[in-house]
Amino acid sequence: MSSLCTYRQEIMEQIGRYQIIEKIGFGGTAIVYKARDPKISRALAIKVLRQERCQDKEYRRRFLREAKAVGVLSHPNIVTIYDVGEVDNTPYIAMELLEGKTLDEVMKAENKIPLNDSLNWGIQLADALSYAHSNGIVHRDIKPSNIVLSKDSNAIKITDFGIAYLDEADVTQHTQLGEVLGTPQYMSPEQVLGKPADARSDLFSAGVILYQLLTGQKPFQADTLATLLFRIATENPEPIGQIAPELPGVLKQTIDKLLKKKPEKRFQSGADLKHALQTALNDINEAKHAEQNKHTLPIKLKWSLIMGLIVATTLTVCGGYFYYLQQNTALSQVYSYGASLSKFIASENAEEVLSEDWAKIELFIQDNVTNEDLKYLKITDHNNIIRGSNFDTEISTTYKKITNPLRVEDFSQVTMTHYLHKNELTLDLSAPILFQTTEVGRVHLGLSQKSVELLSRQMLWALAIIAITTILAVSFATYILGRQIARPITILNKAMLELESGHYSYRISTERHDEFGQLFSNFDNMAVKIQEEDEKKSTNTK
Repeated sequence: MSSLCTYRQEIMEQIGRYQIIEKIGFGGTAIVYKARDPKISRALAIKVLRQERCQDKEYRRRFLREAKAVGVLSHPNIVTIYDVGEVDNTPYIAMELLEGKTLDEVMKAENKIPLNDSLNWGIQLADALSYAHSNGIVHRDIKPSNIVLSKDSNAIKITDFGIAYLDEADVTQHTQLGEVLGTPQYMSPEQVLGKPADARSDLFSAGVILYQLLTGQKPFQADTLATLLFRIATENPEPIGQIAPELPGVLKQTIDKLLKKKPEKRFQSGADLKHALQTALNDINEAKHAEQNKHTLPIKLKWSLIMGLIVATTLTVCGGYFYYLQQNTALSQVYSYGASLSKFIASENAEEVLSEDWAKIELFIQDNVTNEDLKYLKITDHNNIIRGSNFDTEISTTYKKITNPLRVEDFSQVTMTHYLHKNELTLDLSAPILFQTTEVGRVHLGLSQKSVELLSRQMLWALAIIAITTILAVSFATYILGRQIARPITILNKAMLELESGHYSYRISTERHDEFGQLFSNFDNMAVKIQEEDEKKSTNTK
């Protein structure tokens, strides 16, 4: 029998009437193939007991029990069994072909599962378990790898009822001493202790899955199997609220209740769990809806903001252009003044530079450097040696060119260099000292741009005050206008709701002599006609 079973599984092309296409999965007990039913041209899955299990009566009994368990179930969230049989002492189950990922594959692929998805899957799982339990079947191995998520929808299917318990007299109901059925991390405390597992055991496993979906980690973890089983049986997991404090309170309470050690303290049915999860989902959706409505601005505020934004944009563009013109005008005045002053100084000292009368140049500088905006005045000879300066220590030294200038430009035959002098924005004006057409020296005049900066700041403040005042005035006026418009809309909305509720005698008593007044009149006329039609129907009925 063993050699026959081995032979068929190694070169299997057909089992019964089903044509094998490919192997799509395997486990410790069975191998799953994708197959085709030639009678109705339907793709399906064939589950075949592994070769080394063929002679074991207990494994054969459990394998066929799955078909018997699921065969009586018909639920959208439970895999459908089409056929069960045995070929050459090899039992098989023909079932629905599920195309999608198992829940553990989904959790491994995604770092965080959306909350609504987790709850929707939990609701489907609870509904399927409620149906199975009501038909006397306890799965006893609920785990993510036994739950398949459809690739075309958000629907799940429970699979693998291989160790399911059937409430029938001819089935051994108690687990043998020392035998552990199920996957350890998802087992209930009673399964760990070898006690009979009922419907509440499946709900504990569902709680473990939900805990993992909502937090990204399993509630019970350990390095050894013995430690893991001990923790499941005796220790409470870390409260889900500490790992995911953002979860709603009702959902935290639901998970905590599912993971109670004593079955009588858990939910007593899948229907109860479904109701709790549905309540949590409804609360979450209502909170989201309220949050969305919270961010929906009333028309009076919306119009105020829009008008304020329009005015702000207009003032920014116009003010920016005006500021640009003002800046250019102020700078042009500074340039003109500086250029004229530097050329005047150059012409006044040309004869002294040519005759090398440095004392007279020094006297000129001391008499003229009195303006606060004049930072320095330096006169150099044709060898670039400073012969006159308001800084005595620089006299007879070589003039050093300005390093790291911000900007250099020419204005009226004067070179202007913008740079930072002692952390202050300064304009250096360099004018040649000419004798006839020959340059015999050069004037270096440093002007502070503090006054220009002060004027710019004052201009910015003035523009800002004008802009803010204008924006507030326009926004306030728009708010008042919006409130005036919102009031009749509110009246009309209330009237429509009254009509929707069947209060056909309701009329709008507010009188207006504008377009809204016409709307109110039209509503009243419509309400009269609806009331008349309703009264006619009532009369005909009588």
